[in-house]
Amino acid sequence: MSAFSRIADPTDLDAVRAAIASAERPEDLVPLGLRTLVIAPDAAFLAPAHVRTLLPAGIGRATVALLVDATRILSGEADLKEAVHRALEEEFVVAPTVLGEPGHLHVDDVALDSATAAVAGTDAVVAVGSGTISDIAKVASARAGGIPLVIVQTAASVDGFTDNVSVVLRSGAKRTIDSRWPDVVLADTTVIATAPVELNASGFGELQSLFTAPADWWLAAQVGTDASFHTTPRDLLREFAGDPTEWGAGLGDGQARPVEQLTRVLAIRGIGTGIAGSTACLSGVEHLVSHMLDMDAVARGVDVGLHGAQVGVASVVAAAAWDHLFAEARAGRDVVPRVGDEEATVRAAFAVCDPSGALGAECWRDYSAKRAAWAAAPTDPLDLLADPAALEERLGEMRPDREAIARALAVAGAPLRREDLGLHVTPEIWRWAVANCLYMRNRVTVIDLLAAAGWWTEADVDAVLALADNAVRAAAAREVTA
Repeated sequence: MSAFSRIADPTDLDAVRAAIASAERPEDLVPLGLRTLVIAPDAAFLAPAHVRTLLPAGIGRATVALLVDATRILSGEADLKEAVHRALEEEFVVAPTVLGEPGHLHVDDVALDSATAAVAGTDAVVAVGSGTISDIAKVASARAGGIPLVIVQTAASVDGFTDNVSVVLRSGAKRTIDSRWPDVVLADTTVIATAPVELNASGFGELQSLFTAPADWWLAAQVGTDASFHTTPRDLLREFAGDPTEWGAGLGDGQARPVEQLTRVLAIRGIGTGIAGSTACLSGVEHLVSHMLDMDAVARGVDVGLHGAQVGVASVVAAAAWDHLFAEARAGRDVVPRVGDEEATVRAAFAVCDPSGALGAECWRDYSAKRAAWAAAPTDPLDLLADPAALEERLGEMRPDREAIARALAVAGAPLRREDLGLHVTPEIWRWAVANCLYMRNRVTVIDLLAAAGWWTEADVDAVLALADNAVRAAAAREVTA
């Protein structure tokens, strides 16, 4: 029995801290800085009370920066953002800022600078809305010296509300940067349960990386490029996630019980990432593919798809990549060291969506650092392929299962196929994203191991995509006959 199995309520952060302290090597983890997590109906309207507790005594009538995006969100028949604004105005001076246009807001320098200017000179920040507005608020609050931050979560679409990092756009590429823990997260289940079904289904897709990314994280530790691997975040997350095929049914129909469970699991995911000190614990191949799709969409000027939906579909591909690796290793395929000009390869990969070369240059900076660390590894990473049985034993429960992931997505009614991600994700763009995802950032995954072995040719990419498609078809057929 793990230390985390004794925690009945993930919002009991004192119990979570105690369990972390009793687990393996707590001194190697980042202290949990989130003070309060509320997952409850109408939690949004607790914002004024929590702001009050965060402010120093005797401050007088404080000024609160209210950060929102332009998308209308309802709580029942009321406009949630306006309602929170009115509630705050009863005891604070409120300085509201609307960022972006409806459906068009990125965590880029424009948004970050606007938010930073909006919170300057205020006493606290309240952010209401999506994971994007949450990421922006965390950066703006940190830039303002860490002034109190309350986040009102309105959808179970991502896990970034409860962590201490933000995903930003840098030269068109997605990058994760340190920001800060929010002081308080108020997950309003009244609003979340009535959010567009596709948002919560996206969150369920995001959840699936829990069953793929830890294997990549462990691999990076074996290579020596990431020293942050730790069993506690992994075990914490698995304990609370349980079996999504058991509780995910009804999510696609907006049923309250699976939506609330998803909200709880995503909150714990954010906490797990934060204490790990690295998003690698939950971000491997599947996130790289999603980021590639985002980068292409931004470069082409089309709407960016739902991140979690992309992650879910790509998680089946990530698991298929491990299946392909083991199949080739067991077949005794010869290892063929890579040759050629890698810089030219990386730049060419991203010239497809950014002929200016800026995106290719940014990705080459990150990828070349990864290759340098790989070359300096104390032992040859390719030695892992010499004994596939031993490698599988060491992975244990971290070995991804593409059929289980596809089945969970199908049960929950979450996006399952490439076609479910939108018309802009054509077969050509999907294949480009999968084939080139290893080049976009400094993160070691199973695709790096395949490429280093010479097992990431066009035929290998096709084989992995075929394995994923087979799992998806089987899962869809099973749901039709269930």
